[in-house]
Amino acid sequence: MLKFNEYLKEETEEVIPTDAQHLAKNQESLNNELDNLTEKPYQNAPTFLAQLRGVLERYGMNLPQTATPNFMDLSSELAYALGDSGLYLYVVYDTNEDGYVDGYAQVVTGDELGDLAQMPGDLLNTNRNLMPVRHSDWYRKRDDDAGNTAEY
Repeated sequence: MLKFNEYLKEETEEVIPTDAQHLAKNQESLNNELDNLTEKPYQNAPTFLAQLRGVLERYGMNLPQTATPNFMDLSSELAYALGDSGLYLYVVYDTNEDGYVDGYAQVVTGDELGDLAQMPGDLLNTNRNLMPVRHSDWYRKRDDDAGNTAEY
């Protein structure tokens, strides 16, 4: 018999349907791809979401549409159960001072999920060199002929 809190958690926990055997065989390669995915910062969170969806779809998992509103914020932390495999997808991201998004995603066990949830700031590459800001007219030729009308 479930305790009331366990019942509520079970009812609200989002589950991504997953083939447990396929996930067990490919967990290491999936985590390697997720590491490569989050190695560099992203221009914005929706771009990070699109890349994350692409990797997960190659492994037969679809991130629920309910995740999309979370990627409209400046930072977020998400966890999804992966079928009945006992594994979880953990995703966290934060917008750095330069406006770029640092993210982290891994497939983890329940114990690892508890540890990760306590240290999301340590997972992100927030101590990287900030990206230089380019003005919107960085490509414009700087010499405008200074009033030379002979060419018109």
